[in-house]
Amino acid sequence: MKEQFYAKFLESLLESCPINEEIVCIIRQHLIVQKLPKGTHLVSIGEVADKLFYIGQGLVRSYYYVEGKEVTSWIAAEGDIALSTYSFFKQVPSSESLELLEDSQLLFISYPDLQRLYYKHPITNMIGRVLCEKYLVIFDERIRSLRMLNAEERYYRFCQQYPDICARTPLKHIASYLGLSRFTLSRLRGQKIKVGLLS
Repeated sequence: MKEQFYAKFLESLLESCPINEEIVCIIRQHLIVQKLPKGTHLVSIGEVADKLFYIGQGLVRSYYYVEGKEVTSWIAAEGDIALSTYSFFKQVPSSESLELLEDSQLLFISYPDLQRLYYKHPITNMIGRVLCEKYLVIFDERIRSLRMLNAEERYYRFCQQYPDICARTPLKHIASYLGLSRFTLSRLRGQKIKVGLLS
């Protein structure tokens, strides 16, 4: 199982940026496999994030608090990277928590090891840049969706783009992520099921 996770992650890197076998082996030496149960927090508010995670299996969400209310900022599944971005790259206390929504198997690299890779092997900087571009585009799409689409359009687009995440994530977290009330989301979901757009 570990070999499959390593292979899948390294394959995704090769798709992003051509790297030779030597660099693949060096990167692999810095990766650690971790199996954790549902409900585990990878990072909690106030902690300094010191690991970048790759989700081999499972579901992760990020959340923070506004006036005492939980707000889900993103949800990620297999093949995605999970980290508290600002805390990790600035090495300051996190303003968000990362919670496992399912039993999960993860690969991670520590902040010091990642910085050593960047310094000793310049090609890894290109990999980092390509990954940053990917997630900046996702972030931009979410911002535009929240600003430009109505409630129904936001939910329908989310279900189209991420059907697996939509099916596996509790409705309360999806509602929070989309900026909707649970009542509104339940109504929209009922409408989609009624017309056969959701199972």
